[in-house]
Amino acid sequence: MDVASIVTMRLDALVAAKSRTLSFEFFPPKSDRGWHTLEDTIDQLVPLGPDFVSVTYGAGGGTRAKTREIVEHIQAKTGISAMAHLTCVNATKAELRALLDEYAGAGITNLLALRGDPPKGETRFTPTDGGCAHASDLIDLIRADGRFAIACAAFPEKHPDAPDRLSDWGHLVEKFSKGASAAITQCFFEATPYRELVTWLEGRLGRRPRVIPGILPITNWKSLTRFAAICQATIPDGLRSAIEPLGDDAVAVRKAGLRWTIALCRQLLADGAPGLHIYCLNHSTAAAEVVTALRTLGELD
Repeated sequence: MDVASIVTMRLDALVAAKSRTLSFEFFPPKSDRGWHTLEDTIDQLVPLGPDFVSVTYGAGGGTRAKTREIVEHIQAKTGISAMAHLTCVNATKAELRALLDEYAGAGITNLLALRGDPPKGETRFTPTDGGCAHASDLIDLIRADGRFAIACAAFPEKHPDAPDRLSDWGHLVEKFSKGASAAITQCFFEATPYRELVTWLEGRLGRRPRVIPGILPITNWKSLTRFAAICQATIPDGLRSAIEPLGDDAVAVRKAGLRWTIALCRQLLADGAPGLHIYCLNHSTAAAEVVTALRTLGELD
């Protein structure tokens, strides 16, 4: 791969140029079969014209090399800007600066700065000696480097470790103030928490910040409830009553779930959301159905 030949758009320039973006999120596969599935997914989603994609960084930093490999691969193969997730977990500031050198050398110019989840088997995040304790500290480190555009995470219903929403949202204000160009939210399943977050931020910052809704297409009820429990996202009563009576009818559950997902996306876009970031879980079909439906309805540019 000729890194010098890769031309991608930095996130700060992208959000300045476009009022609305479409993006997808992938994770590093654990097997050769998973890699082939991801390859197929990328091939099927690229024609939908995403403005960028992101690649996650496993708990404990265990997929760091894979994350970089996939980001490089996507940029080289498709020309689409790819964003690498970067966390504070198990890394000193010196190690993080060395990693920034690796990313810059690979032509990666967009980073999503996260505190990160505790390593497997641990229940609480513990800062590494000589490392970063918070996402805002990581943003300081990346901004000081000067070679990257920075995104951060937002939590409409609060971060699981935060005592309350306003405390958590105050940290988001700090992340924007320190140089984040945009925030991508944790998944949520009704528009009200997102609307409340953006309104509150606008009042504090004196402007409407770039907060991109993170969307998880609903295709399986058991998977949804498990995922929601992990990230402490509320399942609305309306969604529960629409799907639970369908029982084990997988086709009907999927149809009802995607109908809810599309309606949520329509509401968010009508409210002025600056695009959508779809959690694909390395599969293309549901994400493609959501995007195609929204474009057919004229909801997504």
